[in-house]
Amino acid sequence: MSEELEAYADHLRLERGLAERTVSAYRGDVAAYLAFARESGEDPHDRATVRAWLASLRERGLAASTVARKLASLRGWFRYLVSSGEREADPTEAIDAPRLGRRLPEVLSLEEVERVIDAVDVSKRLGLRDRAMIEFLYATGVRISELIAVRLDQCDWEERIVRLVPGVREVRRRDTGRVETEPIGPKGERTRIVPMGRRAVEACVEYVEEERAFLKRGGSRSVLFLNHHGRPLSRGGAWKIVRGHVREAGIPRKVTPHTFRHTFATHLLDRGADLRVVQEMLGHADISTTQIYTHVDAPYLRAEHRKFHPRA
Repeated sequence: MSEELEAYADHLRLERGLAERTVSAYRGDVAAYLAFARESGEDPHDRATVRAWLASLRERGLAASTVARKLASLRGWFRYLVSSGEREADPTEAIDAPRLGRRLPEVLSLEEVERVIDAVDVSKRLGLRDRAMIEFLYATGVRISELIAVRLDQCDWEERIVRLVPGVREVRRRDTGRVETEPIGPKGERTRIVPMGRRAVEACVEYVEEERAFLKRGGSRSVLFLNHHGRPLSRGGAWKIVRGHVREAGIPRKVTPHTFRHTFATHLLDRGADLRVVQEMLGHADISTTQIYTHVDAPYLRAEHRKFHPRA
């Protein structure tokens, strides 16, 4: 079975073009299911075994979205076996995914954003970089993968815009040690131009002129945000920086770089920005993805309605 699983992983990489992180998640889900079937002494190709596994996941308290993702991994596995002629039937075919509630994204208030920015001590080493990073995140709403890949030549400080270009990055596979490339951002994404505010531009220019010049090395390839070794900042490094300054700001909630993307969109829409303009800046292919941000203030709207409507 391990050989089949590795062949499936290769299929996901080579034929479906999935990123290594996604391949690892799919492979892990399928391996967990096969281990469950083996330990329970059940046939892994039986629909009842699939249902029992899903029930065990729910009993463990996993969120419906997590259970749905694991079921999707299993569907892909069995469809692969059927298409390759290994099996005749897909036991997941008649199993419905759990219903998912519409979860509103976590956002920061403007006061909280300013607290995080003010928490950065620019007198310390890399303080200018950290402040520029957080200003950049909030000003542009970029994804973490875009933040760590953006280059100096994509930024026009005078026009106050950044040109985000889909690309690839190098990753080293843990199992083989080989260096491979994976796409940055969603498939099919196109180049987009996103404006930057004055404060973000000022913070970035100060970082570039006074700090980045002393960090860059030959391998930096003009990437904007560098680590203390002068190399491009990693995803994990960016997360650590943001979380550290959020803690320093005294905000107890979980805040990630993606929280600033949610906050960027919510604050624009709250202040009257056009939904399709925000969709373009976020790089969403489908406007329904952007529409979730229009519901963030629903509790506030209901409260105002109850307070002021004569028949509430």
